[in-house]
Amino acid sequence: MKTKQYGFSLIEIMVVMVIVVMLSAGGVYGWQQWQQQQRLWMTSQQIRNLLEQLRSDANWHNHDHLLTVSRTEKKWCLTSKLVVVNACGSGKRWQLLQPFADVEIAEITPGIGFYGLRNTAWPGHILLQSPAGQWHVVLSAQGRIRLCEVNGSHKCS
Repeated sequence: MKTKQYGFSLIEIMVVMVIVVMLSAGGVYGWQQWQQQQRLWMTSQQIRNLLEQLRSDANWHNHDHLLTVSRTEKKWCLTSKLVVVNACGSGKRWQLLQPFADVEIAEITPGIGFYGLRNTAWPGHILLQSPAGQWHVVLSAQGRIRLCEVNGSHKCS
């Protein structure tokens, strides 16, 4: 006599579970990569916004806003030299505290900043990097600010 069995065997359930675990691991890895890319992009946007504010103030009040980077053991702080260098703290004007721990300022042109005369600036760039990649914040002599992603051997010009 043959009896019909309903349900799944242990091997079938194990195969399905292995497939689900593999798909979940790939999704978690992709989510982490996306988060790192977003943190890098948001930091570059915040630096661009700071530079725009410094440019406007330099032009309006005829101030020189030259940039400096202060580093502690764990964080960096990008400030105008008009602010006291040791005064990196939250809520201070003309400065940006490191918003995310995995985003670093890898390189900055010495003397980069704005002069109060007709939106002139000392040209240069700020290179941001994280595990997700690199972004340049580029400042031209006319005070234009742009963002450029570095992909492999392609660099910003």
